[in-house]
Amino acid sequence: MLKKSFLIKHVQSQTFNLKEIEVSYIKNNTACFIAKIYSLKIEVSRLFTNFTLDEVVLTDKYFAFRRELVKKYIVEFDTNRLMHTFKINAGIPSNAEPLGGWEDVECGLRGHFVGHFLSACSKFAYADKDEFLKTKANEIVDIMDLCAKSNGYLSAFEEEKLDMLEFEENRNVWAPYYTLHKIMQGLVDCHIFLSSDKSLALAVNLAYYIHRRFENLSFWKIDGILRCTKVNPVNEFGGIGDSLYTLYDITGDSKILELANIFDRDYFIDNLEADNDVLENLHANTHLPMIIAVMHRYNISGEKKYKTAAVNFYDYLLGRTFANGNSSSKATAFIKGGVSEKSEHWGGFGTLGDALKGGESESCCAHNTERILERLFEWSASIEYLDHMEILKYNAILNSASDKTGLSQYHQPMGSCAVKKFSGLFDSFWCCTASGVEAMSEIQKNIWFKNEDAILLNAFISSKVVWNEKNAKITQLTEFPDNLTSTLMIEVAAPTKFKLMLKGEAVKAIKINSILIDLKKEHGYIVIDRVFNNKDKIEIEIDIFLHLVPLQGSEGLAAVMFGNVLLAQIGQTSPLKGITNRNINETFVKLQKDRLEFAVDDDQGNKVTFIPLYKVEEKEYTVYLDLTGTLSQNSSFSFAKDGSAAYEET
Repeated sequence: MLKKSFLIKHVQSQTFNLKEIEVSYIKNNTACFIAKIYSLKIEVSRLFTNFTLDEVVLTDKYFAFRRELVKKYIVEFDTNRLMHTFKINAGIPSNAEPLGGWEDVECGLRGHFVGHFLSACSKFAYADKDEFLKTKANEIVDIMDLCAKSNGYLSAFEEEKLDMLEFEENRNVWAPYYTLHKIMQGLVDCHIFLSSDKSLALAVNLAYYIHRRFENLSFWKIDGILRCTKVNPVNEFGGIGDSLYTLYDITGDSKILELANIFDRDYFIDNLEADNDVLENLHANTHLPMIIAVMHRYNISGEKKYKTAAVNFYDYLLGRTFANGNSSSKATAFIKGGVSEKSEHWGGFGTLGDALKGGESESCCAHNTERILERLFEWSASIEYLDHMEILKYNAILNSASDKTGLSQYHQPMGSCAVKKFSGLFDSFWCCTASGVEAMSEIQKNIWFKNEDAILLNAFISSKVVWNEKNAKITQLTEFPDNLTSTLMIEVAAPTKFKLMLKGEAVKAIKINSILIDLKKEHGYIVIDRVFNNKDKIEIEIDIFLHLVPLQGSEGLAAVMFGNVLLAQIGQTSPLKGITNRNINETFVKLQKDRLEFAVDDDQGNKVTFIPLYKVEEKEYTVYLDLTGTLSQNSSFSFAKDGSAAYEET
């Protein structure tokens, strides 16, 4: 049996080798599988990697606070209620109170939240060394083990739904492989972070089950059930390809690799490789996970096609990206009455002028875009990816979570007089409720990166990082963005030489032990290369300003950003004619020294207030402002539909 997961550490290495290992698991005196792990070597180099979740601790008042809210939610969540539909589907009696929303006993996606919950529970337990949550995760796996069929099938919905998908392809079934992905990923994460052999066994058994189903399907049948080109594709399959590649990383099983390859769809990937922009009218969060999977495939195989496709995809994505770093809005050719009119698709490149319908910027898309950016940055170390990650972190990921419950928005509207709508505790369970819970369990990532001789700071967020390879700790103390300074305190066991890197555009001055130093830039980074001593103190003066970000495809709409932090106007809106990048820093007045809050007079002489979007909870707000006084299309707001109503045939 595998005694310890190695996957957490392998992602930090440029190469790794595994000795041949046998893994066996017995259930009901029957061998479920015997998988062999053969020598495996990944050749793809990574210029920087993330720290593991237990190596970074947040100490700020925004990210850390919302993370703790979600952790409390997971700690207190009744496991019997959580697993009710799994038991019912397996014929096991359950008297628990059923959950509502997308986890309702009749909902096609029931079970999807459980997968995300298990992932989040495992990550919290690992990062915080929390034995209670480790026990809770293992209890969930134990119940899943009881609910699993002898053929490997494991879900909260009937196996026959897959028969229906294969028969009808895109009608009368709601995304079964999407839900199976969440369940599989939860099991994989429980193995990765908590070394659960049982969860690995269940995940592999489920993969074998799916492989057997696909073995019996023709080329065109597979193409039919996995071609997600219709508006509102109810056959979306989530990130199951990426999960299968991770299972392959763990097991080296060629059958699992073969199955993972099936989910890399040529209609999408081949066009991207050929530099064809085919994003228009596609469902955003169906295809973002497909990019994550092909990037994983490239890291395994080195097949250049998949790297080229991912890099080209990112260029096309930028033409559909809002100021908060996220995408998704209405399809160009929408069907009236469905969610497509308002939310979850991509329109044409650079044509967001009519996209502010109340359903733009689906939160799931932000989480998946962040994962794409992590991998792009690992490949190239380009600052543009770091900046995009920071924009997402504040304005689409932190912003997705309520400051009262930690639970997520589905959509993040950015038009006029918008209002945030957050998930309920037990009656919503949208896709973004689920991905949002998991996002808060790993919110400490992408602040710090490392390689063999350098540590890189991406965001001014109070935190502590442990760099085990250098036997060093760094504590960052900052009140950014309310205050424009940051202090780094160095702890080392002995004088240690390494490079400290920061993004150059955001830094005005640096002092080390109270002595001002010359700033040396390399490829846009400030690089401090020296021997660091214990208790060295590095003081950073941050240099950022207000600036406008136009809405792509609109002549007169623009958002206001303070560095990479997106601001929102509070209350009723009226035109702000005459505001430009030339005068905005003189026109906007900072109201308090220790808080990021600005005021400006509108065209009627009324004073309007701007605060960071992530600080807005219940008030009406506007992100994209009318700077001409001639626009009317941005004057109304209505929520996008959610749940199965968003997918009704029209």
